[in-house]
Amino acid sequence: FPIIFHDFIDDLTLFHVYIILREIVSHIYANPIRKSWLPYLDGLYKQFYSLMIELLPDYVTPKVHFITESPRSIEMYGLPILNSCIRFESKHLYFKHLAIRAFNFKNPLLTLSKRHQLRHCMLNTSHSCFYSSSITIRSSKSIKYFKLSLPIRRLLIDDVKETDLICECASIDYHHINIRPKPLMIHHLMHAEEVPVFCEVHYILNIVGKWFVIAETLDTVSFNEKL
Repeated sequence: FPIIFHDFIDDLTLFHVYIILREIVSHIYANPIRKSWLPYLDGLYKQFYSLMIELLPDYVTPKVHFITESPRSIEMYGLPILNSCIRFESKHLYFKHLAIRAFNFKNPLLTLSKRHQLRHCMLNTSHSCFYSSSITIRSSKSIKYFKLSLPIRRLLIDDVKETDLICECASIDYHHINIRPKPLMIHHLMHAEEVPVFCEVHYILNIVGKWFVIAETLDTVSFNEKL
């Protein structure tokens, strides 16, 4: 949206409300949330409430006011998404149907717990992510040592021999995280402001059973608040 309609974003009076609301939602759905975020999140809530009163007074409901109490609630009870209001009977409908079909009226709790455990075992074993290894290779090819660029060979001089088998991978899944060359990734966060440090992956190599991800650390020069 910001890239396509970049020309007249500055003319939208409610765009700042949207930006703050989007950032609030990103923090609420973050799991786990850090306690260091709560003061900043409290400022976002108050700023959003003030803008709603100023720009959209007809849409201000009591729920909009209660949003200012969210940081204290999160500090005491955790994220709101963890306090779901789902109906008890609807949540346990599976157990009610299972108890009727089992015809076990002497010890129904044992039957329900046993069947529920077996069901989860079946679901876990049928899902590919549970029996696959921590690294899943999407695509790879064998390359010669001299095909690598000179800086890469200097970097791997202590770990690679010229006769070693080298496989270059186009994409791998490491603990459900997809890694492939060229895209930018967040390597770590710096300082209390949690400034992201980005890196660009250049090569993913498998050399004699060892994995090497060669990446370049990038310097964050500035941020575009409109994106």
